[in-house]
Amino acid sequence: FVNNAAPQHKQSRRRVRRISQYEVIINYFIRQANEEPEGAMTLRKRRNHHRDDVPHDRDAPEKSTKDDDTKVYQPSQKVTSIQHQKSPSQSFLVTKFAILRLVGFVYFIAFYGAYRQNPGLMGSNGLLPAHSHFDRLRSQFQNPIRGFLTHPSIFWFILDSSASVEDWHMDAAAIAGMALSSLVVLGLDSWLIMSLLWLLDFTIVTLAEGTSFYSYGWESQLLETGFLSIWLCDLPTQRWRDGNKPHFRGLFMDAEGPSPPSLAVLWLFRWLCARISIGAGLIKLRGGSCWKNKTCLYYHFETQPIPSPMSFIFHFLPKSVLRRAVDLDFFVQLYSIWLVFLPGVNEIMTNLRRMGGFIQAGFMINIIISGNFAFLNHLTIIPALACLDDECYPGWLKTFVRRKHLAFHHNPNENSGKSFLSFRNAVDLVLFALVTSLSVPVVSNLLQISGKHQAMNASFHSLRLVNTYGAFGSVGEKRYEAIISVSNDGRNWTEIEFPCKPGSIQRRPCFCAPYHYRLDWNIWFIGFKPHQSMLQRRENWLFRLIQKILTDEEESSRPWMALLDASSVESLQQSPKFAKVDMYHYEMAGSLWVMAANWFEGKAPVWWNRRYEEPLIKPVTVDPSGHLAYANI
Repeated sequence: FVNNAAPQHKQSRRRVRRISQYEVIINYFIRQANEEPEGAMTLRKRRNHHRDDVPHDRDAPEKSTKDDDTKVYQPSQKVTSIQHQKSPSQSFLVTKFAILRLVGFVYFIAFYGAYRQNPGLMGSNGLLPAHSHFDRLRSQFQNPIRGFLTHPSIFWFILDSSASVEDWHMDAAAIAGMALSSLVVLGLDSWLIMSLLWLLDFTIVTLAEGTSFYSYGWESQLLETGFLSIWLCDLPTQRWRDGNKPHFRGLFMDAEGPSPPSLAVLWLFRWLCARISIGAGLIKLRGGSCWKNKTCLYYHFETQPIPSPMSFIFHFLPKSVLRRAVDLDFFVQLYSIWLVFLPGVNEIMTNLRRMGGFIQAGFMINIIISGNFAFLNHLTIIPALACLDDECYPGWLKTFVRRKHLAFHHNPNENSGKSFLSFRNAVDLVLFALVTSLSVPVVSNLLQISGKHQAMNASFHSLRLVNTYGAFGSVGEKRYEAIISVSNDGRNWTEIEFPCKPGSIQRRPCFCAPYHYRLDWNIWFIGFKPHQSMLQRRENWLFRLIQKILTDEEESSRPWMALLDASSVESLQQSPKFAKVDMYHYEMAGSLWVMAANWFEGKAPVWWNRRYEEPLIKPVTVDPSGHLAYANI
């Protein structure tokens, strides 16, 4: 009898060990709801049923449960977490992980660009110094709170009222932003770090308000995405362990491991995704006639701000393909976007919502490949990820994130849990109501309810929490480039090259996205006709650049040199006597395959064909007073 019973006894004990392995996972899903999910209840009953059938060894010692961290859920305990996720397919742990990592990455790119370029753009010896603009704000708003609510900046509180913004202040803001965003990328995220990143980024944007260097739609988009990311993190709430040990979660990285995100915040990310897509689609539908005629992509890849080598493939695609690509654009931005609003109440709607997220993210990846659009498309992928639950991610990533989550299980005190639940729900309710109220003018703008034309990229309040977006409502049919030339004798001219904008017809276009060469982008706007109007009204910094090229001698007074290509820096070691700006019409010389064939044959590829169009700024020099004057040559 003993010999026959022994195998059954061992088999039963193995069954107990297998079931106990699922206990941690079961507890995780139970702890996510105020009531036990139906599947977890079934598994727990099945586990207890197995335990009742197992012969027990009376002499075996009982397992110790002194440590609260190893306790499991008991039927009498109250579940305290706010999330209610009915099945593993509705988990968004990996989604939260991916969103925060990508937000940190985009923040790092933005701050790195600010650190490299802002001294030349807005420093004391830059093209348009920013300190004068902030000094005017300080004189206008004596109360720093009012000043902050109107023009948010950390400098309202850390600078004395008589002090002015200096170059090292801007550098410190950029360096701090790079350091904090690096921590987020590496996994150390929290509401505190995300709040500081939002504030530091807004500080730089506020300093640049007196210029056109930061007047791009993705500046507001990064601020709004960063603001929502704050609430995706754990909130700073106190919890108690072992009855008397306080534990503050959310100050830095949650010591309990990553927790599920708030579903309300995920819905706000989906709302952001929808506004970006719908705004871009409507502005095209109401903009240039080429979108209705399906001809915009005939020249979009040639006339975009900074073409990449891949643009030389897209531009030479058959026109029938480019016309279908316009249909695809409208399908993605105006029709499939509504899939992001589907709730995951069943498998069909969950799959449709996932498909909507994949369509939006895939479309952005296609645009990233086709040209250099700074970090705009990388940033736009982020809200689309809110449509994807954990089952949409690679297995290795799910294993990494979930293992990190399941490695920590703490049972908070019941009263503390109730307090956290109420606090989290209250915050979500207030945030949802705030975004809803601020969305009213945005929706009015999209639907043109007030009778005004749709604004492409606009904010309707100073904090830029909810904005309207759009891009390429009209597309230029021809590419015109402003070419700066310098000379010492008025006869032999040397062209000044920028890092990525087209200049020399034999220079290979660059890959620079997600990095943003701001001066290369700004000078692109002068290519729109009438050129003089764009120069005088929007890009008048060009006069300041020419003046500095002709006058600055000391290295310390030439931070703007970092904004130019290295080849031009060498030619400007000594200031020239004359400068001029001419407009040229550029056309792509051939497809990428033609360039590659020429390169393999040992020929220097010619990427562009160009012809002279008109003078933008006639030859100038510097008069004795240091001002620009037309040269008699």
